[in-house]
Amino acid sequence: MRPFRMGRILGVDVIGDMSLIALGVMLSWVIYLELRLPESAASPTEALIGATVGGLLFLGTVLAHEVSHTAAAQRRGIAVKQIRLMIFGGASELEDGEMSPQTELAVAIVGPITSAVLGGVLLAASSGLSGVAALEGALRFVGIANLVLAAFNLMPGLPLDGGRVLRAILWRRTGSRDRATGIALKVGRFAGLALVGTGAFLVLNTGAALGIWVILVGWFLMRMAAASARTHRLEAATRGRSVGQLMRPISESVPGSMSISDAIDMYQMGPRLRTLVVSVDDRIVGILGQLEVDRVDASVRSTTTVASAMTRIGPADVVDVNMTLIEALQREAGAARHIVATSEGRVVGLIGHAEIAELLEFEDPNS
Repeated sequence: MRPFRMGRILGVDVIGDMSLIALGVMLSWVIYLELRLPESAASPTEALIGATVGGLLFLGTVLAHEVSHTAAAQRRGIAVKQIRLMIFGGASELEDGEMSPQTELAVAIVGPITSAVLGGVLLAASSGLSGVAALEGALRFVGIANLVLAAFNLMPGLPLDGGRVLRAILWRRTGSRDRATGIALKVGRFAGLALVGTGAFLVLNTGAALGIWVILVGWFLMRMAAASARTHRLEAATRGRSVGQLMRPISESVPGSMSISDAIDMYQMGPRLRTLVVSVDDRIVGILGQLEVDRVDASVRSTTTVASAMTRIGPADVVDVNMTLIEALQREAGAARHIVATSEGRVVGLIGHAEIAELLEFEDPNS
């Protein structure tokens, strides 16, 4: 399911991933089980209330962690695109344009500090509720969870906060953000692998269910490090470049009323039809390429219009030719998976898989 907008804080959209709901339910269930242990005096109803409060409270502390990043960034003049919450925590998506080693260090470290302070406050508050078993247990659980979250985020590997701290220190020492990022990403992958190994050891040697959770966290960290590496490579490849510098020039769009056969006769050069931009009433509505053509039986292509066979394109897929390349590529892609470049409302180019492969110096067999 698609992410959903939860609201705005400090002028920034807060986006929730559907996995966030799973996290809340899972944590509430764990808290409920803890509150139903024999040593707890909570009744089933009290345990349910405490578990619900605890689950919501933990999600609130994760949001507070991310809001602290946002506030620190905004105080230093760094724009924040959005705050995103997901199953293993969250992320504040920052603009890197005016970032410096000192700024990155300050923005990164404030998150773990916030989680640690919240953890300490909640543990202190729980000790004053010894007569209310459910609330005491819930606050203690969330307090400990925040201390664990703070420690985990301080692991020195991207994309964790500790990785950003490490990058800031290396960046200051080497003078190269790219070099510092490469080192921090390698450390992040190693940290994830180490967690997977630790979790496997716990499962095999102690049978502890905690080991499964550690393996999942390690796997997630490795995935996130790999995704961050791809993003870093993309940023490096697009730095200082515009859409117009990468696009395949196109002089015109194809009318949606044209038949597929006519489009092939007029535009195909070689064994495959290169992707075309489709317009209806001077409005860009979709693309037509070999994939779309292959879906239509050859016997009816002369009577099938381009508009009925095309893949529809969304508004976010149509950009100005002068837009920065990284901004265009980071927009949410539509079903067409192509970017149409325009100038003063006229189609001037197209960016597809072949152009991206060329940008990243990959050999794309389908280009």
